[in-house]
Amino acid sequence: MAMNTQHLQYIIEIERTRSISQAAENLFIGQPNLSRILHDVEQMLGFRIFERTSRGVRPTERGARFLKHARNMLREMDYIEALGPRHAVPNRLRVCIPRSAKLLDATAGYLASLPEASDLDARIFECHARRALEILSAGEAEIGVIRFRVEYRDYFEEQTAQQELSLQILSRYRYHLILPHSHPLAERSVIHTADLEPYPEITHGDNLRTHSRQTDIACRKVYTVDRMAQLALLQTLPNAYMWGPEMPDRYLWQFGLVQKTCVDNPIIYHNALVLHPRYAMTEIESGYVQHIMQKCK
Repeated sequence: MAMNTQHLQYIIEIERTRSISQAAENLFIGQPNLSRILHDVEQMLGFRIFERTSRGVRPTERGARFLKHARNMLREMDYIEALGPRHAVPNRLRVCIPRSAKLLDATAGYLASLPEASDLDARIFECHARRALEILSAGEAEIGVIRFRVEYRDYFEEQTAQQELSLQILSRYRYHLILPHSHPLAERSVIHTADLEPYPEITHGDNLRTHSRQTDIACRKVYTVDRMAQLALLQTLPNAYMWGPEMPDRYLWQFGLVQKTCVDNPIIYHNALVLHPRYAMTEIESGYVQHIMQKCK
């Protein structure tokens, strides 16, 4: 069997999902076919790419090296294609953004500003910072905006450099407190973190919640990975609150919320732009980057 770039994409999807069956579902091919392709590639290479565990599959030591080179090869193919005629993918926009109503609104506003005649193929990945780097490294997106606490700046600069990505800091800010109008603290002009102790916190339950968590003040925490579930819980769970980046006024009005600053909140975040430095962006992509940079000021 001659290995091709499609086979590499299949195997990278197995690594991403840690599951042959899930990868097959995502790729719209049968699991037996994907298993056969993986077996044939391993036979050709002379070593196993993955080993099975109780939690799915994970790369072997040699498999991890193979996957790194496979991702680099696919990325180089993207660079080569980008050198060709601009009409190859003129209306494609694939971006990663953190879970942020403000950034989602900015992205939607940019898409709405494009000519209606544009045959746009847009994919928006809302995800935490490490997942965004995985998506960018795998060639599934060309533009990323990531969010992280300032003390992790060195870590993310190192990670992007290792993956041959560029990182540019866009903004520096503190989270707001998001409260329902009926919350006992909603009318307070000054709020301290200690004031939050009696109340339940709605927080995001993704894999990086320890990186994004504001405080350990709350005695009760409710974790959820869905934005609408967070907002619904704020409306229905008595006296709940959550931390988050600045929220557009229309969301506050729609869900009956207020946002407040906490005077002794010590945690500061960065928004950063992550790009493939050698990738030749299309007009739509470069326009999006300029739009987001302006909105993040």
